[in-house]
Amino acid sequence: MQRLFTSPNNKYWLFVVISFTITMALVISLGFFLWQQLSSPEIEILVRLIKEHFVYIFGVFFILIAGLGTILDAIFNNYIIPINKLTEEVTVINFVNPSHRVKIEGSREVLRLADAINESAARLDEMRENVEQRIQLAKADLEQEKNLLAAFLAELPEGVIICNAEGRILFYNKRSREFIEGNTNTNSSENESSHFIGLGRSVFGAVDKNVIVHALDEIGEKLKREESNVAAYFVIVGKEGNLLRVETVPILNQNRQFNGFILIFYDITQQLQIDNQVDFLMKNLSRGIRASVASIRAAIEAILEYPHMSREQEHKFQKIIHKESLALGAILDNAATDYATHVKTEWPLVKMPARDLLQTICKRAENTLGIDIHVDQDHLDDWVNVDSYSIILAILFVLNQLKNELGVAQFSCSLSKKGRFVNIDLLWQGRSIRMETLKKWDEQPLMIEKEGLPLTLKEVIRHHEAEIWSYSCRDAKNQSYLRFCLPAVESSQPDTIRTMTILPESRPEFYDFDLFHQPGQTPEIDNRSLTSLTYTVFDTETTGLDTRGGDEIIAIGAVRMVNRRILHDEIFDQLVDPRRNVPIESTKIHGIQPEMLEGQPTIDQVLPRFYQFCEETILIAHNAAFDMKMLELKEHKTGIKFINPVLDTLLLAAVIQPAQDNHKLEAIATRLGISIIGRHTALGDALATAEVFLKFIPLLEKQGIYTLKDARLASQKTLYARLKY
Repeated sequence: MQRLFTSPNNKYWLFVVISFTITMALVISLGFFLWQQLSSPEIEILVRLIKEHFVYIFGVFFILIAGLGTILDAIFNNYIIPINKLTEEVTVINFVNPSHRVKIEGSREVLRLADAINESAARLDEMRENVEQRIQLAKADLEQEKNLLAAFLAELPEGVIICNAEGRILFYNKRSREFIEGNTNTNSSENESSHFIGLGRSVFGAVDKNVIVHALDEIGEKLKREESNVAAYFVIVGKEGNLLRVETVPILNQNRQFNGFILIFYDITQQLQIDNQVDFLMKNLSRGIRASVASIRAAIEAILEYPHMSREQEHKFQKIIHKESLALGAILDNAATDYATHVKTEWPLVKMPARDLLQTICKRAENTLGIDIHVDQDHLDDWVNVDSYSIILAILFVLNQLKNELGVAQFSCSLSKKGRFVNIDLLWQGRSIRMETLKKWDEQPLMIEKEGLPLTLKEVIRHHEAEIWSYSCRDAKNQSYLRFCLPAVESSQPDTIRTMTILPESRPEFYDFDLFHQPGQTPEIDNRSLTSLTYTVFDTETTGLDTRGGDEIIAIGAVRMVNRRILHDEIFDQLVDPRRNVPIESTKIHGIQPEMLEGQPTIDQVLPRFYQFCEETILIAHNAAFDMKMLELKEHKTGIKFINPVLDTLLLAAVIQPAQDNHKLEAIATRLGISIIGRHTALGDALATAEVFLKFIPLLEKQGIYTLKDARLASQKTLYARLKY
């Protein structure tokens, strides 16, 4: 019913019917009134005249009706339709494209009105340009500084990712993308899953959620204790297999409330390799010199036992040589100790109370492994230097091995200090673990449940300069324990401090920090505003238009859009081998030659990556019914089903400008002042569609369409929604 009153053609016929009905009603009423005033002789004369001259009377009546229809048609086409188009054109000028000018056909009065509107639009456009120039001049210095800062962050040798409190990415630089995504070769035949990072995406899709949550929990405890060093550290594996040390720094607002966090990535692979090589050489050197020193010492002792020169002089030399040999051994010992203490700086150890470490181990053991640990005593106030995530994972790994090996799920634990070590003792009822078994565990990677590290137990223990020992208690029957010896540190020992980040009152707009206040994931996505959603705007190129006749996808192009910004650096552009010939007629349209598709991945290799690229977003396309149908037909082959909500700019154009008769992408772009680059290429059309949708948002809002549900319901009422493929 609503479409009946909004279509221009329907309006015209409705106007004609109403006008004709009113005219006929007036004529009939007037005739009936005159008929009542006539006498019988007059009526007879009138009836005779009508019978004798019926053809002439009917002709005059028909000419009057035709003239009335012509007048009505002229009024409608010269006034009503132009006024409707004029309204739409003015809306485009006011809200989307100030440089657009009204071009319509109509009466002289309407054309004069159009000229007046164009003149006013030109003056307004000139005023806007003047204001814009003044604003640009005022912002020039600020923009220069902002761009320098942005370029600096983008080219940092360290990877940087900034996230909000829900883990949504607000900023990332090129280096972090290289670490996480690597040099992904989409031509590869392997269907391995890839990690994508991008604005608005969840960082948990790129970095293991467990390690981030652990780091944030550690930061939370430090904030409660008001420590100066609130950073947390962990190690992950990058896309290329390199080891990355990740420093986590909280972002607080002006009230020191947690508002997000920063992840800083350092590639420590090469440094650790060098450290291991130097460590190996040092140990060999130390072992060889120790053997030489032992030989010298034995020789000197033999000389002392069997002297061949004068007793006094020989005794003097013997003491000197013996003393120097002992000093040499002491020097080597000190050098090895100093090296082990200071050389490994690329994987830092952070100072923390041994008591807090033990409490975390007990909690994690119960929640993750179902192991109950009773703490006998935790009054020890000493501190240890640890990478908390890796050492806790190492101890949990040992507990899990004990549970599997001995069937023990209950332990008692105590803290003690002996010399320069803090001892964590795990006691249980039953036989002890042999040292040979411990050595086997040393070579195994740290994996428990769904957590793990690309390091062995031995590597983690050695990095901490710690030791593990297995004992049987002499004073308790059938009781055994394992001892973890961690080097103790003074609580007053200074650390390298990474302070928390406080957001200033005036934050730079470039970093899109307003996403801090965006809602997280919600099932009520229909009720979210169009400006708050994350979109993937895409397009496909095919071998033809017959979706059921064997035509195939040969290219997919897409771009992400977040917070009303088109992210030109986050694109998906992939050719697809259709495993069939490409008709010449199709090649003339999209320009994709058959030889360009040779060696490209097939659709079952491309769709999983595209699905991951557009995960948790709203899909947008122009004439989306066709593209979605092409994707739907591949469900049985790939197992990929796209369930994302979809918006179609073709349908939205019909909602916004119903009086326009051309809703092709080129026509819409021309009306909105958008230049299309790369028309009929998948990526080119996707970028153009994204620009169109951005222009549509204020026009939709003017019609009271604010949410995804509003846009979808309005689209369903258009004529184009009936198209099926």
